[in-house]
Amino acid sequence: MSNTPIKVAVDIRDLQIAASGARSYLQSLVIELKKEHPGFIFCFLDTTTKAYTGNHFLLKLKEQLSYFFWKQILLPYRSKQLGCQVLFCSDFMVPYFSLGIKTIPVFHDAFFWEYPLHYNKYWLLFFRNLGLAAAKKAAFVVTPTQYASNQLSKYTGLPQGKIVVIGEAPKTIKHPNKEHQNKEYQKNAHPVSTITQNILNTDYILHVGTLEKRKNLPALIHAFKMVQQSGFPNLKLVLVGKASNKKTLDDSAAITDAINQEQLSRDVVLTGYLNDDEVQAIYQKAKLYVFPSINEGFGIPVLEAFKYKVPVVIANNTCLPEVAGQGAKSFNPFEVSDIAQAITLLLNDQGLRQSYIEKGNAQLQNFSWEKTAGSLMQLFKKAVADS
Repeated sequence: MSNTPIKVAVDIRDLQIAASGARSYLQSLVIELKKEHPGFIFCFLDTTTKAYTGNHFLLKLKEQLSYFFWKQILLPYRSKQLGCQVLFCSDFMVPYFSLGIKTIPVFHDAFFWEYPLHYNKYWLLFFRNLGLAAAKKAAFVVTPTQYASNQLSKYTGLPQGKIVVIGEAPKTIKHPNKEHQNKEYQKNAHPVSTITQNILNTDYILHVGTLEKRKNLPALIHAFKMVQQSGFPNLKLVLVGKASNKKTLDDSAAITDAINQEQLSRDVVLTGYLNDDEVQAIYQKAKLYVFPSINEGFGIPVLEAFKYKVPVVIANNTCLPEVAGQGAKSFNPFEVSDIAQAITLLLNDQGLRQSYIEKGNAQLQNFSWEKTAGSLMQLFKKAVADS
């Protein structure tokens, strides 16, 4: 029995619809799991029909029904047909009836309970009943931080022994062939857009992420104005990311209002979506990475900034201090002046900036997708052994 490989089904349908951190998580993990892992066989399962991501009411309803049919019927059936012993889903939802297969979902955060008004009430009803019930039947539930684990246990009643903390890592940027490792070739093969080139020719501080309410970006904009007035009149604020496709989550209007209120239309750059190469280039030239979020499940951009040797300032709440360790300067995200003070402090002190870069690099060594995949495989083994 010990020589028989463990066969694991991995649901990758979420790659069609996931955005931001959830997409980076699954993309990077799939790249790692597709490598050779003795003792394991991975089956990557997706639907044959494309998921709908538009806003037409009837088509959205059809998409929800398709999602339900995939998760509760097709996914367990196909996993069983393939002889899989474990089914891993990175998007919260596993099938309620798993046909004897050990299921393991990932709960990246507890936002469904913390911000119920930000989600469709019918989706919440579906998730809180079927989704949570399925999670309670799962072998284990994975979360990325101890903070997320504590919140999940608090709101759902899931025992801490069932929740396993497995960290994440910076996004893996996969190029089609080795030639892309050559910087000159990469530059020629993927010329950056005009907006990105213009950014790279300025001094700027950076934030990367979807423009959601919990990201607290209006407060960052107000703080940025104070930073400019404290001796950095030519500094820019670059916000990389697109508006949320969920109206209840999107903060674009408030962001625009803050920009107009502070008369910063020329100094706050909203890039929208950028490809991986452009994001990488923008990270590398940033003076500072600022993460003012009031709630995160993990916060991959913290590690991204560490990877590109950018000093980081973070909100002093939720999981961010846990992920950043000693590698970032913290501030109170509810006090605009405190955000501005932290930014100004690092901009004015090159030695302090270098110190945080070094501490951030040391903290980064605790995280890699190889480690994440390794921990997951140990969990898959445990799930099978416990059956």
